[in-house]
Amino acid sequence: MRVVFFGYGQLGATVLRGIAPLHEVLLVLTHRAEFSGLGEPDVELAAAELGLPVRYSTTAREPDLHEQLRELAPEVIVSTNWRTRVPPEVLRIPEHGAVNTHDALLPAYAGFGAVNWAIRNGEEETGLTVHYMAEELDTGPTITQARVKIGPHDTAGQILERLLAEYVPITLEALDRVAGGHRGEPQPPEGASFYHRIGVEDTRIDWRDSATTICDLVRGQSDPFVNAWTTHRGFRLWVKAATRPTRAHGGTPGRIVKADYGGVVVASGGPGDGDDRGVVLLQVCTETGPPVRAIDYFTTFGEYLH
Repeated sequence: MRVVFFGYGQLGATVLRGIAPLHEVLLVLTHRAEFSGLGEPDVELAAAELGLPVRYSTTAREPDLHEQLRELAPEVIVSTNWRTRVPPEVLRIPEHGAVNTHDALLPAYAGFGAVNWAIRNGEEETGLTVHYMAEELDTGPTITQARVKIGPHDTAGQILERLLAEYVPITLEALDRVAGGHRGEPQPPEGASFYHRIGVEDTRIDWRDSATTICDLVRGQSDPFVNAWTTHRGFRLWVKAATRPTRAHGGTPGRIVKADYGGVVVASGGPGDGDDRGVVLLQVCTETGPPVRAIDYFTTFGEYLH
């Protein structure tokens, strides 16, 4: 099919490389590398490798862009990791509409940070959904889905890698269905949820939480995402890896108790959490230094993390 591609970052580049050999990509629309503050030129680099024309936009609201899209007359828009809401007048341009690949099993986890939120919430499964794009973000009819299990110790980085392997096959499958006239299935209202973007303040550890909640936060915010963090002696300390001890460690939440279990035990939770108290920090990182083992970083016990 004749495709206009909207995408950004590693996810966008992965899908672009996957669909370009099988579909006629008329134009690649991406954000500039500095858009996210992280510098992700993956899509523009992929387009250059493939010899595809590139245009930059933040919101896709430019009138001349709309005119260009109408002149190109794509059969479908394909979106992967496009970071802003696409205007409805753009969605109406392609003959077969616009499709997006979202990293969750819609209608649950619409919005942002779906992989992170799913792990933080203790989910045992996530996946991908290819859906028709509608004016309201991530609410259009679903075309197809792929499921990925989340193990009790899996990190967001590991789940991201598994999802990456599914992006191209599921997008190609969806395009075949679109070409065949499939209009998708409306999303049911049951189980629908929307999550906001995750910022640094959303990843701070609250030591009053249970051990499970804290460990899920740490693994849900593993590299390459913004890590969970706390403060030690007034400075931010990123937590790279953590686990639960074999017995509860209660007391004042945030107190650094002792070295054990290959790491450093910190009291967490409250009486209502029963045995689900205490976290073993395994690897930490200051804002200026490399990741280190927690047992090498902490030299004094009895202090507090906040």
